[in-house]
Amino acid sequence: MQTPTTAPRRGVLQGLVPTLVLLAVVAIPVIGFLTFRAEPTAVPAPAPVRSVADRTVVLEERTAADPGDLEAWQGLAVAYTQRAAIEGDPAFYALAERALERAEELGPDAPMTILARGNLELSLHRFADARRTAERAVVALPASAEAHGLAVDAAAELGDYAAAAESLQTMLDLDPGLPALARASYLRELHGDLAGAITAMQQAEQAGSAVPGDRAAVTSLLGDLHRRGGDLSAAEGAYTRALDAVPDFVPAQLGLIRISAVRTSPAAAAEELAALVDELPRLDAVLLLADLREAAGDAEGRASALELARAMAALQQDAGQVVDLELALLEADHGDPDVAVELATAAFESRPDNIYAADALAWALHRAGRSDEAGPIVERALRLDTADPLLRFHAAAVTAAGDEDRARALLTSALELDPWFSFALLDELRELADRLDVPVPAAAAT
Repeated sequence: MQTPTTAPRRGVLQGLVPTLVLLAVVAIPVIGFLTFRAEPTAVPAPAPVRSVADRTVVLEERTAADPGDLEAWQGLAVAYTQRAAIEGDPAFYALAERALERAEELGPDAPMTILARGNLELSLHRFADARRTAERAVVALPASAEAHGLAVDAAAELGDYAAAAESLQTMLDLDPGLPALARASYLRELHGDLAGAITAMQQAEQAGSAVPGDRAAVTSLLGDLHRRGGDLSAAEGAYTRALDAVPDFVPAQLGLIRISAVRTSPAAAAEELAALVDELPRLDAVLLLADLREAAGDAEGRASALELARAMAALQQDAGQVVDLELALLEADHGDPDVAVELATAAFESRPDNIYAADALAWALHRAGRSDEAGPIVERALRLDTADPLLRFHAAAVTAAGDEDRARALLTSALELDPWFSFALLDELRELADRLDVPVPAAAAT
């Protein structure tokens, strides 16, 4: 489940610190989904915790004072990895690698060193490596929910959803707190159970965490789920609560800007977002800015945002992060479809069972005029009936030429979830809906 520096919401949960809150939960072993016996009691507000930036300074001082402080090097590697994701600055990945190398010199088989390595590999989207590291972590720490969480994330990113559910079940048995519940929400969402995903994420929010960033991440993800289900008021409330936990939490700010674009206009929302990007240029924010400017008809502004996005993606690649999937979607929607196919093929070959890798390849092939080749790959993308309107729209566009009835059903379900799933594709959405005779909600019709 990777964080949205990157995309498809996947990995947002990695690095969440396990909590000790016990909830009244019974897990179903077959697929790891949860049924809830009772609403958990919300935990009291935790004591203030240093920000990641503040922790970084403290740990840097510790390693300078004592270069043999293994615990400080481990913590520093984790802090740098977190800052790379939070601040969108890939330079922190190199710092995290250096801290890890030192930790591995001091204690190569130390369990916390292994966990830190796995989290860095997840952040760099090196999921096969992360899975191998997760296996080491589980052996070293069989009773650690965090070790099993690493296994959940790596398996899910590789598309081995059954193994992800199995690891999640173990994680829940060990500690059914915020990190496990958030992952349960994600697996429910992947399997098309949006209501169940919302319930699990609400439970995760109530479980709480001593780390403000964890609370903000989970509450912002809850906002995304509400927005995906068309409940903008509930989404707005969740994003606002996330900002109460961390006032400058970017995913929540982006969520509110998306809502603003629906309620006011893409142009007004783009102006608001441009100020945020100037202050903190993260790739997810810059890509949203390009989409909003396209929806607003601002070709020059769109081109400027895309130029910045490509430059940022290049920096991420230089830092060792694999961004083939994200770049494939960027090129498919805004650039060269043939380049998109090349990038999406690389992403698909590295993770052929991941539904989002299949979706990216099918969409790129469609954009390149090769929809006939995309058909079988669409089936791989749809196999879990995932509650994702963009994925369903892509599938509708690909299948429209050969099976209008199926395309109509897919497009209808996408619109029922969220007609504003992509500001960049609004015109194409309307054209396809008109061709298939699918009604578009009034707010998105013009």
